[in-house]
Amino acid sequence: MAICVHEKKLSGFELLDALTHEKASEFHVEINDRFYPMDKLPKLNPASSYTVQWGHSKETQGYDDKYIKYYRYSRIQEFIAENKSEFIKRGYRVEIIGKSVKGRNLYSVFPSSFSSEKKTVLMYGRHHGDEGTANWIIEGFIGKLLSSNDFFNRFQLILYPMVNPDGAEARKRYNSRGRDLNRVWNSSPSRSKDEVAIIQTHLKKIYLDNNEKPIIALDMHGSFTRDFIYRVERNFRDQNFYNLQQNFIDELGSRDKWQAGAYDLSNGDPQMARIYLVRDFAINALTHETPRDISNRGERTIDTLKSQGVDVFESILSLY
Repeated sequence: MAICVHEKKLSGFELLDALTHEKASEFHVEINDRFYPMDKLPKLNPASSYTVQWGHSKETQGYDDKYIKYYRYSRIQEFIAENKSEFIKRGYRVEIIGKSVKGRNLYSVFPSSFSSEKKTVLMYGRHHGDEGTANWIIEGFIGKLLSSNDFFNRFQLILYPMVNPDGAEARKRYNSRGRDLNRVWNSSPSRSKDEVAIIQTHLKKIYLDNNEKPIIALDMHGSFTRDFIYRVERNFRDQNFYNLQQNFIDELGSRDKWQAGAYDLSNGDPQMARIYLVRDFAINALTHETPRDISNRGERTIDTLKSQGVDVFESILSLY
């Protein structure tokens, strides 16, 4: 089974016992929607149950010497600037919709006016800061999109390219308050947290409050090991919805040799972006996972990651 993070529930008793083990130094423990490293834990209640995550990227020297170049916040700023004028020519708005906890820009790209005759594609990137390969794939997707008249004739895009710029800059999963931003979506945006509250409020205002829904929503992430898609189990909605998700997985798998049709069934955390969209809006929301740390001495490169973005793009055009 492929995963994007190791996670389990432990009691306070078990956590206190774990403090004596060497591996416990990798644990991050959730308390009041924030994840704390073991050496900075508030007081634990032995009788309570806690969510524990581990296996995050470690901050090391020379990352870019070993792996495909890490995608930093500065790169999304450059990418937005490079493509802004072309988006504007296409009738789009490229806006800073708010700031991260540490004051970095939260960007959105969306149509100046939505057309009920066009199909909408929704895409997020980088809920988890250390999953940099996701943004290279988004760049490939956007590069192909901007050269396609067919897309703009038939489709419209809503893009939030970097949900967690503070985590991206620090190369950490969490935002600067220790939150896992893919665990803080609430049905009411006013109860969501930090950067997600800003993005969710914006999305509802420009689109979801109009009682329309995208044909697909893709949340771009990075895994530990391999390429795959997270989708919900058959009983989460119904067989037709299950088939809807499978159709995209099969179409992408016919193009992307790395993903190759692989998927994992997961109903996830109820406060994940993907689960929020499936549960509350019956949107075909999927999580796209690509290994976050890829050796730069193998076959895969920035260009092959961008080509995976092209595969996503062509799958959407072909299927819908």
